[in-house]
Formats: sequence, C-alpha cells, structure tokens
Amino acid sequence: MRHLDAFSARLAAQRFEGVFCSGFGYAASQYGLPDIGYVNWRDINDFAARVRHVLPHTHLLVDIDDGFGEEIITANTVSQLEAAGVSAVMLEDQKRPRRCGHFEGKQVLPVEQFITKLRAALHARRSLCVIARTDAADSRDGLRRAIR
Repeated sequence: MRHLDAFSARLAAQRFEGVFCSGFGYAASQYGLPDIGYVNWRDINDFAARVRHVLPHTHLLVDIDDGFGEEIITANTVSQLEAAGVSAVMLEDQKRPRRCGHFEGKQVLPVEQFITKLRAALHARRSLCVIARTDAADSRDGLRRAIR
C-alpha cells in the first residue's frame, strides 16, 4: 500500500467503524483506469491484506465485483478475504464484461446464475457477511432479484 493509501485508510478509520474498499477506488488509485474489469481477485486480496495490516481492528467491507469470474473463483476470493480478516464482501450480479456500477451499459446475469455464484460465496465463508447487490437498471427487476 502506498503511503497516501495508508494515510487515507487511517483517516477514515478515525471517523468510522469500518472502511469500504471499493473496486472503483482500487482501479482508479492503483491503475489510473476505470473500473471495467482490470481488477482481479489477487489484486483485491493483496489490497485487503495491506489495509488489514494498517487497520487491524477496523471492520473492512471489500467490493469483490462479480466475484472475478466463475463461482469457484468467487468462493476462493471469499475464503482468502475471510482468512485476511475482512468483515464483509459485496458481490454484484453483473455479466462479463463488467462495468463500474456508476457507468451505463451494464448487463446482469440471469438470476439463477447469480444465485449459484452467491451460494458458492456463502458456502465458502464461516462468519464473513456477504452482501448481494444488483445492478439491474429497472427497479422492478431489481426488486424481483432482491426478493429471490
């Protein structure tokens, strides 16, 4: 973690009980690129471990985008992050190629495919909180997905 990143994390931890490690923030700060799929599971695992080192007692919520691919990769990512001491992860239902949640042109997985990936994440953890997020553009579709 660069000095500035460590300083920013410490400032946030002084004001809040937890810190959110976003995919958008990581892609922009580490690569200077938009959040459209450049970040991978290893990047996020390494980043979370560095933040955990700087903030050993702060809750960490880590954005794992779409789980970085198939459900086996999602499960591995969740296991690794829990071992690093992360409190929670956020998993989205986007179809690849993925785009930052702030951008237009996102497509979502069929709900059954996302549920398969979500179940893999849930089975891979012991006590880590998994937050499921939808990027459905239509509010009715988003509500249907959330209830499912």
